[in-house]
Amino acid sequence: MKRLLITAGLFVWTLAPLVGGNFVTAQEGAALTTSQPKGRVADIEAYANEIDKYVKGSEAKERIFGDVSSGTNSNVAQWREFKTEDERKNAGNDDNLYQSANAWVAAGKVIGANFTFSSPSGDWAQFVMYYFRINGTLAKSSSTLNTFNGGITVIRQDYYDSKGMLLKGTTHCKDLKTQQPKPCGDFQERPAPLFKTVKQLPFLGLLQK
Repeated sequence: MKRLLITAGLFVWTLAPLVGGNFVTAQEGAALTTSQPKGRVADIEAYANEIDKYVKGSEAKERIFGDVSSGTNSNVAQWREFKTEDERKNAGNDDNLYQSANAWVAAGKVIGANFTFSSPSGDWAQFVMYYFRINGTLAKSSSTLNTFNGGITVIRQDYYDSKGMLLKGTTHCKDLKTQQPKPCGDFQERPAPLFKTVKQLPFLGLLQK
């Protein structure tokens, strides 16, 4: 079976430029606790950029998860943690791992979770980064949907206040093949799962181990 994941190369999760070309250290990751964005979109964007820099840093440790349940039999999700990306890849077959995620922790708190969602038919794939405040509330989600339905890439950025209210949402579209700007038109909407708090992450129990 041919999955749209082969087009993942079209998706680029752009990390914020590193200050002075240096990686953010673990100590700087812990400093994320000192400035928590509340209701200003600009503050949330700055905070998300700091998380991006921390995630890119050599000191950041990611935790690797995947749903190994059947993607065609509508089974209950069975999330599993893996030690390496290769271990997760080797656990995959044509009928599982249609949901996977990497998560990052700073100062003992989950600050980011990057998900990949796809369909058994292989006609779409969606990549979503969730940015969390230290108190566990969602600050921002950044979603890229690649779909053969309309041959389109849909990029959405959503910002939330500390009470879970949507402050601002933006949507931009590109041609799936050329990645040139394209009118969004009447594409098939596939809203990404909304995790308004860390407690709603489907693999929370594994994170707490």
